[in-house]
Amino acid sequence: MPLKLQTKQTITKKLTTLYTKGEHLKAYLKKEPFELNFTFKRLSQKNIESSFNQINQWIKELNQLPFEIEFVSVSYRSLGEQSLPRSVTITREQFLFYLGKKGEFDRHIFLLEESFSTFPLLKALLTKEPKLIMEYADVWDRLLRVCHYFVASPQPNLYVRELEIEGVDSKFIEQYKRVLDRLLETILEPKFYNGEITKMAHYGFEKKYGLKYDLPSIRFRILDEQHYICGLDDVSLPLNLFKNLNLGCTNVYITENKINGLSFPKRKDSIVIFGLGYGIELLKEVAWLKTKNIYYWGDIDTHGFAILSQIRGYFSQTQSILMDEQTLMRFKSLAVVESKPFLGVLSHLSKDEELLFDGLKYNIYGEQLRIEQERISFSEFKLNLNLI
Repeated sequence: MPLKLQTKQTITKKLTTLYTKGEHLKAYLKKEPFELNFTFKRLSQKNIESSFNQINQWIKELNQLPFEIEFVSVSYRSLGEQSLPRSVTITREQFLFYLGKKGEFDRHIFLLEESFSTFPLLKALLTKEPKLIMEYADVWDRLLRVCHYFVASPQPNLYVRELEIEGVDSKFIEQYKRVLDRLLETILEPKFYNGEITKMAHYGFEKKYGLKYDLPSIRFRILDEQHYICGLDDVSLPLNLFKNLNLGCTNVYITENKINGLSFPKRKDSIVIFGLGYGIELLKEVAWLKTKNIYYWGDIDTHGFAILSQIRGYFSQTQSILMDEQTLMRFKSLAVVESKPFLGVLSHLSKDEELLFDGLKYNIYGEQLRIEQERISFSEFKLNLNLI
């Protein structure tokens, strides 16, 4: 079996990995020497005897490397004195030349120094993570232009499309939100961004840096003619407008299923909100809901109770509809399988709801049992609704 030796190929792989990590830049910025030293494993007499030709070829290959190879003389009883590689030392200049990265290194240093002169606060970040400049070198100039804009005009209250930044379009900002977040959070005063926002998805960048964005809509039906809006009973409003809307109704029904919302019966002083799922989190910003009677009708499954617990965490007065053991047992023959049950802990359920949730979670009623809202007869629902 051939010996496992530290060959030209393995050394090249190690050097490439070190380069990718930006260790050479980190040393430069910290004003530390960058010199690599690899030690070769000492070979036994048995190794040499069994793989003599392989070792000779290996030494020949090492001698062709443009690095300083230190050899050591070792005496063996049957082989006599042999000169074997002990270590290799590589300077930064040799490291860059060997990988063909000298020009790239010079450009990275230029970009780093330009960044520090413009935004001194970036020095700590880029010294710690110099690979950022390596990864984004081709667009670094445009990234800095975006930084300039937000320093000059923090929290602009504009859509990304409206930002006037030379050479930068809205698609660029969309594409590079994550690295822009790293840079802006470093150079902006804390009062100019929301430090509690860490995720860029779902307009996180816009929320964090004071930009406008396409707000999610709340769809609802007005169940009482007296409260119609310009004769309309089925309305979708952006969240910011819904927050300012108070129809004077007494009851707010929330149902996940869209068709249940559309077919919800007429009801005095009431509206029904539907189709949000876990997006029900949006409602926590609607202060006027705290003054209403709130009723939630969800699926009888673990996620249905998770959403019920979520909305009750925002509005403690929330009551559930048809989410009880009696309903489960009555319609159990229509149950389906819940593909990915919620197995966490819920903090805002009543005692009976918690017992039912645990029964579903631990498969007491059946394997991953789920009774969807649309499986329950509408006459049963209307009867239950009249009892509220």
